[in-house]
Amino acid sequence: MFFVIDKSKIFSYVTAICTVIILFVAASGLNDMANNKIVETSSNITEENKVNFLNEVDNIIK
Repeated sequence: MFFVIDKSKIFSYVTAICTVIILFVAASGLNDMANNKIVETSSNITEENKVNFLNEVDNIIK
């Protein structure tokens, strides 16, 4: 069995390996961005808002 190595094969292998590495790095970066996302609301959450919300939930359940 003979191994035939030419420039086009080497270039295609290097390109494929680099593409896979880049995709894994990008996926890792996107995953980190999703985990660090902060929930933003239009109003501040206070104890009064929590109590009102819980009362509304109780009224819906009853």
